[in-house]
Amino acid sequence: MRLSRLAVKNFRNLAVIDIPLRPGAVIVGENRAGKSNLLHALRLVLDPSLPDSDRYLQREDFWDGLSDGSADWDPMASREEIEVMVEISDIDDDDSALAILADALIEGEPMKARLTYRYRPRPVGEGEEPGRGGYEWRLLGGLTDDVSVSREMRGYLYLTFLGALRDVASDLRSWRRSPLRYLLDSVAEAATEEDLAAISDAILQANDAVAAFEPVRELGKTISGVMEEIAGQHHGLETELGIAAPEPLRMLRSLRIFVDGASHRTLESASLGTLNVLYLALLELRLNRRVEQTEIAHAIVAIEEPEAHLHPHLQRLTFRRLLHQDEATRTVVVTTQSPHIASVAPPSSLIVLRSLEDRSMAAAAVDAELTLAEWGDVERYLDATRAEMVFARRVLLVEGYAEQVLIPTFARLQGIDLDQHGVTVCAVHGTHFATYARFLDALSIPWAVVTDGDPKESGESAGKKRAARILKRLGREDETPTDAGIFVGRVTLEHDIAALSSENFEECRSTLRELVPSNKARERIDAWSLDELEPDQLERAIRGCGGKGRFAHRLSQQTLDPPPYILDALRFLADE
Repeated sequence: MRLSRLAVKNFRNLAVIDIPLRPGAVIVGENRAGKSNLLHALRLVLDPSLPDSDRYLQREDFWDGLSDGSADWDPMASREEIEVMVEISDIDDDDSALAILADALIEGEPMKARLTYRYRPRPVGEGEEPGRGGYEWRLLGGLTDDVSVSREMRGYLYLTFLGALRDVASDLRSWRRSPLRYLLDSVAEAATEEDLAAISDAILQANDAVAAFEPVRELGKTISGVMEEIAGQHHGLETELGIAAPEPLRMLRSLRIFVDGASHRTLESASLGTLNVLYLALLELRLNRRVEQTEIAHAIVAIEEPEAHLHPHLQRLTFRRLLHQDEATRTVVVTTQSPHIASVAPPSSLIVLRSLEDRSMAAAAVDAELTLAEWGDVERYLDATRAEMVFARRVLLVEGYAEQVLIPTFARLQGIDLDQHGVTVCAVHGTHFATYARFLDALSIPWAVVTDGDPKESGESAGKKRAARILKRLGREDETPTDAGIFVGRVTLEHDIAALSSENFEECRSTLRELVPSNKARERIDAWSLDELEPDQLERAIRGCGGKGRFAHRLSQQTLDPPPYILDALRFLADE
């Protein structure tokens, strides 16, 4: 069983959102894109810890776009509604799920269940004016408006929400909020009468040892004496100091976690990052126990921006495990601005939220029609590059490292600020652009491609044929490459730069002279001429100076004119 769909209507900046949810869903987006609102919408349906009073919303919870423009417009006077819908899939073979979710089932193949939160005007009685009855919230099952979700059904799907920047040490100290509570309960339940008697004897011996320490005994008497002076003998209490009350069950339930091994330091001494990982570990154990004891059948863990206080390596270690757990009893949904967390997520589970003028839009990577091999390529690429393309507003796909180094330099020299436009230059280290273009299309991230011309001996351009194949793969054969955002060079990037102008030629030649290791190589470079510069000649010299990466790094420090196709690609994305 798993959550497979979340749809939201008219809630805050989520005007109309309808997204598929995959196991290990990771939701990314800029500030104010609606990530927190999306998690709160999910809580309105599923979170048992959310007080029912919090499910009564306010006028500011309605999407602003519903307004007619007047200053005193009230969505509740206009009888607008807010709706959040969740679908549950993979229940066909689960008899227990089918029985408990019976009133929420949607007929079809495969079978699904639907739960809907609806905030709406109360039904108007006969003779009443519309809008005078106030608002109510309902949790409805299935496709009808008259089947309310029972408490049993609501308890069957258990959502745990972990907010951003929470006080983990305080939560662990709180008996009501701590996930350790349920684990200690299981310890207490497993104890036999003999175990409890042995524990009670140990507590009594420890208390006796403490009480035998004269200063401790005297302090207890002093406290009792002062109380009697204040309140009198009738209201005073006889006090004594000890380690714990000799009640083994209470003692077991009051156990605390200490850290740093034999040092037995309190949780307050641990780092905030370590405490967050500890909390997740305890939460996992708690949820597993509740499922095993059939208290709940499916746990949803909703985590808001967990990257605070976590070192990048710890982010990747923690969430690579958490997001890839393929368990029918657990769904994980994470919102994040961390490329480290996104980089270890299953690529098909990624969801991008983007803020438009008056609303947020959502796009899901799972909509990309990729083969299993291509999904594997994307997963390895995102892991290696820390998922930088997922966080970009626009992406320029290039072949290799040299383009990744030099194109930002060209942009800066042309007065184009890539960061301001939200453009990320991503090297795919090859020419398999179509896979990444389809992935970005699914996430509604605009893209462009820059690729070499790679002319053959016949004069035919391999780069132009490559562009045609990309368009065919994308189903856009009727477009020209440049209209679609595919820009093809003449030869290679390095040759196109050097052959563009005498100024570029001299900068390239000067850079190579500094990098090559021998006077003989410098003499060959000095003999070059702009009109007769051969691609193979330039490529051999670049290999001799340490490779394209080293050459590009050094060349990026010079003032160069960009080849026209590079400039066209930059303008295409800047104007997108």
